[in-house]
Amino acid sequence: MKQLLNKLSKPSERGQVIVIIVFAMVGLISAIGLMTDGGILLIEYAKLKRAIDAASIASASQYRRGFVAQDLVDAAQEFLILNDSEADNIVIYRCKRDPETDAVITDVDGTEHDEALCELPRRKLIRVDATRLVQFGFMRVVGIDSGSISASSVGEAASIDMVLVIDNSISMVYETNPTGEDDKIDPSEDPAVCNAAHTCQPMEGIKALAAQFVEDFMFFPYDRVAIVTMTNPTPDIAVIGGVLPRNAYTVLPLDDSESDVLAAIDGIRVFQPGECPFDPDNTTFYGTCRDTCLQAEIDRDVTDPGSPCHLNTAGTFLSDSCTRGPGNDQRVCGSSNIGFALYTGSQEYLRESAGVRDDSFWTLVLLAGGPSNASSPEPVLTVSFTDSDSNGFPDDPEYWGFCPTGTTLRCRDADSNSRHAESDSMYDSDDYARDIADLVANPDTGGGITVFTIGYGALLQTNTAGGAPLLEYIAESAGGASANHGFYQDAAVLSDLGPVFEEIGKYIFTKLSQ
Repeated sequence: MKQLLNKLSKPSERGQVIVIIVFAMVGLISAIGLMTDGGILLIEYAKLKRAIDAASIASASQYRRGFVAQDLVDAAQEFLILNDSEADNIVIYRCKRDPETDAVITDVDGTEHDEALCELPRRKLIRVDATRLVQFGFMRVVGIDSGSISASSVGEAASIDMVLVIDNSISMVYETNPTGEDDKIDPSEDPAVCNAAHTCQPMEGIKALAAQFVEDFMFFPYDRVAIVTMTNPTPDIAVIGGVLPRNAYTVLPLDDSESDVLAAIDGIRVFQPGECPFDPDNTTFYGTCRDTCLQAEIDRDVTDPGSPCHLNTAGTFLSDSCTRGPGNDQRVCGSSNIGFALYTGSQEYLRESAGVRDDSFWTLVLLAGGPSNASSPEPVLTVSFTDSDSNGFPDDPEYWGFCPTGTTLRCRDADSNSRHAESDSMYDSDDYARDIADLVANPDTGGGITVFTIGYGALLQTNTAGGAPLLEYIAESAGGASANHGFYQDAAVLSDLGPVFEEIGKYIFTKLSQ
């Protein structure tokens, strides 16, 4: 009996073990829950972060003409859904300072203002903040049903720095009279006449389509545009010979004002060369000249019905002509200097006054209406204009650029696919343009600029000694395999040109995200 009472008076150790086991199991489940649900949190956070990284770039890519704030929100939400990471709360931040007044826009438009995104010059920056509720599995045992995760990401669509290089050589008046023939007298195609009246064709049509291209695809002030022409349209009498050398001309440096860019395009004029001398032995000019009726010719040919000046008045425009000089005379080269136009355009990206933007997308669009007829000394024309022998021309032969020797086409050899070194006597303007294109496009040794080329008109497409093969090389091969190439397209008539510009614009916007 005593033994029984002693046994009943001792605490039950068996109950203590049960309690210990219960607490141990709760702790074990909590530890497993922390590892499992914590892992779920990490996985879901990684998914959310990847999703909003993509969403921020997609949202920033909506920075283009005509966008509304809802476009930014919709793009971000769509990418979160596509990445199987739809968030419970998304906040889109952007710089909401008005580009014109610099005042903060306070409208409720679905986005918030973040002053940190208001960098100068303007950049296409978007910040996406997202929050998501994650449901737990094991942690519910200890009363924790869910956890919240948040992530933030800044995305950028690269701003565009574009240089438009437009051929304004005299071939840009050949369509002024659509029923006329190039070898017939046509006063309407005199650059001095149609420039003043703004009737030069296809020049005026090309300008209108270029302006439309800018209006459709550029987003100012985030994007900038520069305008370069093949040559200065206005002859400078101070230069020897009365005509400017064959150099490209910067109409407008990189500019973020739409009105400035459109005004610059509207101000482009066809190159107006000097008048041809009456005496065929007179060599006091070079390159293309404007052949007009002179009074002496009219007096002489008054009885000759076959004369182009018969029954016309002095000054009537006949055509553009090019008098051949003796031997390898570089002065007879035409004004289309594609190589130097490329070089001049590429330098706009490095112009300190415009502000160098290494993070923007550098692209150059070149429109040419004919083959390369001329070149310039490397890398720029810096030779003296002295004329010590008083023959009307600069002393330094490099003033005229590079031309091959012993060829019929003195500034361009007969094979557009040939490639000669500068030391080769056959080094011509086509070779020069290809060398400059390599320099412009190569990302390692040059500018890394993406180039698009357009060949306009029948003159370029039917020329077997240059033109299309050169433009195709510039856009699609120059700079080697590491270059970010554009493409070449031809446009036989103005109605073909609009779709080409549109295709270039769409292609550029696939390259913008960074």
